[in-house]
Amino acid sequence: MNRLGRKISIIMTSCILLVFVLYFVLNSFLLPKYYLYQMKNRLHDLSDELNEMSLIDLLQSVNEYEKKYNVTIIIQPITTNNDKFNGALRDSLNQKKVTLNKFWVTEDTIQQVKEGKKVSKIYDQGKLKSSFLVDFIQKDQQFILIGVSIVYLSEAVQIVNQFTISIMILLILILISMVWIWSKKITDPLKELKDISKEIAKLDFRKVDINTNDEIEELAESINEMSEKLRIAHKDLNERNANLKRFISDISHELKTPLALIKAYSVGIQDGIDDGSYVETILKQTDHINHLIDELLLLSRIERETLQIQKVDIILLVNQCIQNYEVELNRSGIIIYVDQTELQHVFVKADLGQMERVINNLISNAIKYTENNEIFISFKESEEAYLFYIENDTKFNIPEQLKNLWEPFYVMEASRNKNMSGTGLGLAIVKSILNRHQFRHEVSLTDGKIRFIIHYRKK
Repeated sequence: MNRLGRKISIIMTSCILLVFVLYFVLNSFLLPKYYLYQMKNRLHDLSDELNEMSLIDLLQSVNEYEKKYNVTIIIQPITTNNDKFNGALRDSLNQKKVTLNKFWVTEDTIQQVKEGKKVSKIYDQGKLKSSFLVDFIQKDQQFILIGVSIVYLSEAVQIVNQFTISIMILLILILISMVWIWSKKITDPLKELKDISKEIAKLDFRKVDINTNDEIEELAESINEMSEKLRIAHKDLNERNANLKRFISDISHELKTPLALIKAYSVGIQDGIDDGSYVETILKQTDHINHLIDELLLLSRIERETLQIQKVDIILLVNQCIQNYEVELNRSGIIIYVDQTELQHVFVKADLGQMERVINNLISNAIKYTENNEIFISFKESEEAYLFYIENDTKFNIPEQLKNLWEPFYVMEASRNKNMSGTGLGLAIVKSILNRHQFRHEVSLTDGKIRFIIHYRKK
């Protein structure tokens, strides 16, 4: 038995022993007094009832009352000779099979009864180990005795206590066994919860299966829920750490390449081998670094600035963003098809500036990577959200890596051609903005088409 089980067993056994000890004490000292008190009250009540009756009714009902209340009733005329009077009382008691060693009614008692008083007496019978409890009343010059024999309870209480001790020993053995089983049933799940807590502290996010239909089961469910949330949080933290490492590696690569070119062309100018294009290359790489830094600052600012929430018409915003790319679309021969037959307006609560950046980044990404110079935009409605779709043909054919598109510096162009891939922060910015708005987003690859979807929830 574990420590908690032992503690429960000791406490419960001690409480039971204390109850038994109190029972013995109260039984030994108070039970005889309580018994005598109750017998006196019963006898007094009967005396009062008989005192209200007429003498004739009383004489007719003596036998009935004696059987009903298990008492002895003697009706004796009062005589002047006290000895003869007591002798007559004894004879009447003997006729009713009540033999008393010690019984005498004194003249003072007789006088009090004559005065109409009720007199109560207890006659101790000594070796008979009993007492005779009586009430004396007077009615129509007749002396009436109502008595009952009461036994000594001290020996009876001792016998009862001895029997109780034997029973108590047996009950305590049974109790200890039951307490051990019961405490084990309680403490085993607690021990299991303690062990699982230690495992969780060691980052082993296991769960426990406890079915007790009480608060322990509720505690187990709470620990399981905590374990699952900690597992998810720990996994997310590891992913974030991995992303941070990759982010640092990627940004180092993004900066190292143009800086190396700037240094190389600067050395060329210094050595006098410039063919006239070196300065242009240096300026171009410098612009690329500035653009990269601006995008990084934008990503950082987006994640900390306060959202300016307002009512935004997403369809109107998309059409306005498309107009901004009109010159580039005409130059490259790319056509954007917008299907808004199902919905004419989509109003959502959002930050207008950040939603505009989301739409611009997605359109810019589609223009950059479309394979057949066609981009398709459509709007649909579900029960809980408005859906925005933008898709185009693509050479990207690795579905397992779709989730990486949202990560910083991940580019779809394997050669990392900057004319094609840009900085690799556009979709990361889209993800950050949508996460802050709590708008669900996803990307899928079907039949050579890549599709980005945004769920603008209605509420």
